[in-house]
Amino acid sequence: MPRGEGRLLVAVLLLVLFSNVPYGDYALYPFALFGTWVHEVGHALAALAMGGRVDHIQLFPDTSGLAYTATSSRLAQATVSSAGYVGTAVFGGLLLALRRHPEAGRVGLALLGASMLGTGLLWVRNGFGLVAVGVLGVALLGAGLRLPRTASLAVFTFLAASTSLNAITSIRALFGSVQRVNGQPAGMTDARAVADLLVIPWFLWASGWFVLALACTWAGLRAGGAQRRVTRPRRG
Repeated sequence: MPRGEGRLLVAVLLLVLFSNVPYGDYALYPFALFGTWVHEVGHALAALAMGGRVDHIQLFPDTSGLAYTATSSRLAQATVSSAGYVGTAVFGGLLLALRRHPEAGRVGLALLGASMLGTGLLWVRNGFGLVAVGVLGVALLGAGLRLPRTASLAVFTFLAASTSLNAITSIRALFGSVQRVNGQPAGMTDARAVADLLVIPWFLWASGWFVLALACTWAGLRAGGAQRRVTRPRRG
């Protein structure tokens, strides 16, 4: 096994274990909330990129969330609706690609924590969301600033693996007709919203986002695995 990949193997084994044992979901709960934050911030950033605005974001105890944005054209609205799943897939792949960088743990966790706190102040407006983003943001910031390099890299790698897994497994929610937020029906799913705007069947969008999540995970694994490969000069 290449040096440094043991962290990834342990992360994957823990994700599989906690996903399949009683009460294991409790251990993964903070990481599921992190994935929700990534998803909703993806919607928000896409709205800004398309010239729109962000009103607010909400996160809920069942790890669902909502982003309230305003954009003008149908294409802009479709882009924003796509950005939750697309953004999570791309971001998970990016984290995986950086997992073996020497400063990914310390600097990466600190930046993620600061970003969570910043977006919480700017956009999050419900009580649970503020507490969740605040606690996770402080925890990540503290981990980046206080943990030893090896420990911080382990946390970063687990976060990268869980985010990529979230991007893949969350697609199954799109194969219902209505999304559920905080335990209640909350309108059509993102895939159906994009289909309604661009007249391309919803299952093609859902399937495409699933393939994208797999591709980003694969690319992140490849890029991260290549980071530490050093070509040694031959002696002749």
